[in-house]
Amino acid sequence: MKRNVCILALTGLVFAAFCSGQKPTTLPVTQPAGAAAAELAKMKSLMDRGYSAFALKQRLPKALVVLAEMEQKYPKAKEIHEARMIGVVAAIQLARINNSPAMVERAKEIVGRIIASDAPGRFKLHADAHLLLMRLKPVSAATTTPATKPAPVDTTKMILQFTQRYAKTDQAVDAITTGMQIGKILENQKVFDELLQKLVKDYSDHPRARRILRQLGKSADVGKPFTATLTKLNGMKLTLPDDLRGKVVVIDFWATECGPCVEATPYLKSLYAKYKSQGMEIVGISLDKDPRRLRAFVTTNQIGWIITYSGKGWDDPTARKYGIGGIPSIWVIGKDGKVVSDNARRNLTATIEKALSAARRPTPTTMPG
Repeated sequence: MKRNVCILALTGLVFAAFCSGQKPTTLPVTQPAGAAAAELAKMKSLMDRGYSAFALKQRLPKALVVLAEMEQKYPKAKEIHEARMIGVVAAIQLARINNSPAMVERAKEIVGRIIASDAPGRFKLHADAHLLLMRLKPVSAATTTPATKPAPVDTTKMILQFTQRYAKTDQAVDAITTGMQIGKILENQKVFDELLQKLVKDYSDHPRARRILRQLGKSADVGKPFTATLTKLNGMKLTLPDDLRGKVVVIDFWATECGPCVEATPYLKSLYAKYKSQGMEIVGISLDKDPRRLRAFVTTNQIGWIITYSGKGWDDPTARKYGIGGIPSIWVIGKDGKVVSDNARRNLTATIEKALSAARRPTPTTMPG
């Protein structure tokens, strides 16, 4: 189960222009509670249904109509920032579908509003990224006459300049990973590799960087101690690796509302029965928010291993620290407290046996000659 977040995909960076003939609604003296949130939800709904060109042509203009109405009625609402960002995506998608430079201008106008506002830094960064991609991958008007060949641009230089603008801000890692994404879209392997090296060198401990590197098979956690201060269901603390040092520990990031997590329970029970006596322990780090549901699940399924719970869901400190973006996420920790695997779900039995086997090897008492 992947975290339910609003991701502003750069591949959808394309068009936008307000195309409504309606007159703006007069700003009321007082705003109904939650009205701006309801409008934002309407925009999200329009963006979430159907991805055929026909469906998009029908729905994306409606999303831009909603944004225009929000600009009139709720220009100071906190929801306006996300609404504008969705508007940029809607506009860019329409621009690319219709080859509409007019929609590109609409997208640029919305981006300008975002950058000039007090929007959170991540929104400004993504708005800047949309502008960059429109420059690097421009939209041309549909025409039967040959288009003028655009002047060549140094793609690598422009992407690196984009990341450097955020190098000393809280958005540094997001800028690098966004630059990598743009490089991938433009098939620029050179800039992708350069930014990947920077991510490994300078930000390998950052949660988002950890997640990206793990997805690319370049984990920065393997071989390092797995450290966490957790709370068991009985309220007692569990400190890793110290409290379980000397055991092979399977870490399971999970939740009762996650179907694959629930389906894995019988398998974990069989592994626990087989390897517990050999020095293996399981620690389930629950990302649930409802303690009653969690306790009921543990009791009903007779789970005998350690279950920890913070009540913070996806904001669980350990999950955030290790960049957990999807569950189940299963790790194996060696007897020395260091990470053996941070992606052991598909080969868990072999990984456990390997860790137990490594732990059994006798330590030499004399130096080899």
